[in-house]
Amino acid sequence: MRTSQSRARASSPVRSMLRTSLLLSAVSVPVITLGAWLLRGADGMASALIGAGVAVAFFVVGGLGMRAVIAGEAALSMAGALVVYIGQLIALVAVFLVLRGADWLDGRAFAAAAIIQTLVWQVGQVVGFRRGRHEIYPDVTLPSGS
Repeated sequence: MRTSQSRARASSPVRSMLRTSLLLSAVSVPVITLGAWLLRGADGMASALIGAGVAVAFFVVGGLGMRAVIAGEAALSMAGALVVYIGQLIALVAVFLVLRGADWLDGRAFAAAAIIQTLVWQVGQVVGFRRGRHEIYPDVTLPSGS
């Protein structure tokens, strides 16, 4: 049985996934914002920037939350992941409620930017996971001759 101490030392792919996704986001958010400005004007640009920003914040909070869950007890991983997900959804609903009455908000630009940024983030997570180093059996001790 694994202990929380051995899990905390185990390598997690989440760091690599966050780093790669943030790097891709640093490139994609300005491109998305520029595209929205060209297609929808100033309100579209602001809406796209907020939509992409909300998507990035959503995934960063989830990634950091999962990093904390992975470092904890193995028996609590699924419950911890559910708590992180519910927390993300509550925050997302709060953002939507705040922005609901904004007259300047261009809903199409906001939604398009959020969807595009979500796809960019997913690509970043897959690439980051594949490039990340993870221990498959962190509790196994190799012989000293190896």
